[in-house]
Amino acid sequence: MKSLDHFVHMVRDLETARQTWSRLGFHVRPAARHIEFGSSNAVVIFERTYNELLWLEHCTAPALVDPYMPRLTAGEGLAHVSLTADSLAAERQRLEGLGHAVGVEGNARRAVTMPDGRDDETDSSFLYNWQPARPFNSLFFSEHRKPDQIFIPGYVDHANGARDVTRLVWLSADPGSDLGYFRDSWGQEPESVGEDGFVFRGARGDLSEVLTSHAVRARYGALAGAADPGTVGGYPVAMHFRVSDPDATRGFLAGAGVEVADLEHGIGVAAADACGAVLVFEPLSA
Repeated sequence: MKSLDHFVHMVRDLETARQTWSRLGFHVRPAARHIEFGSSNAVVIFERTYNELLWLEHCTAPALVDPYMPRLTAGEGLAHVSLTADSLAAERQRLEGLGHAVGVEGNARRAVTMPDGRDDETDSSFLYNWQPARPFNSLFFSEHRKPDQIFIPGYVDHANGARDVTRLVWLSADPGSDLGYFRDSWGQEPESVGEDGFVFRGARGDLSEVLTSHAVRARYGALAGAADPGTVGGYPVAMHFRVSDPDATRGFLAGAGVEVADLEHGIGVAAADACGAVLVFEPLSA
């Protein structure tokens, strides 16, 4: 079984995004450059996942830049979600056997400074398999040969109490048409399918949920803005985090001047206050 791995979060200015997420109580790593491509990112590391604030201004690979630009034109926010993979070669063979035209593969190496001050370098490769009809409701795969240089214990403590991402939610103009693609990508059956969308459960219990505009607005209200799939047909709209003390999280955000809203299972921060992604903080038992 696969699990959520990391999230490509498109931003227009990396330093501004770093400041925004730092204000929200996240430990945001300094900007780093992808050695192979020239793009820059700043990562927010959790126990088993990470959010990648990505800036493409100096990227030298058009095959990587061009597919993302319609998402950035529509606004900052989540654009691409990676699943775990033990072998990209095996994933390519599996997906091509299912009839997919699997695309770009590359190495996303970047320099990293470890908590003890030692310089090191990540060694992670990715495999893209864009869904043509709704490209930002696509999944890709990551193979980390040096996971200890990514999921670094010294960097996973966040002032807002977030420990990991437990749920990733997409908005879709037509969840029913996304289902086959997600089924092939996950390599398993969904946990549930309904008129509002569907849910896959990963190996760690993490949830991936694709919902209609109506369902997104019903769940998040004004936090999600217009919740309109627009010309891109859909995109990832929300991240849910587990926290051990929701009251402490609420207190931190209030002290930082961040408005929150009470939701069914936790407290939420508006997409407008988090570079285009709704953030939800839930207790461990949710």
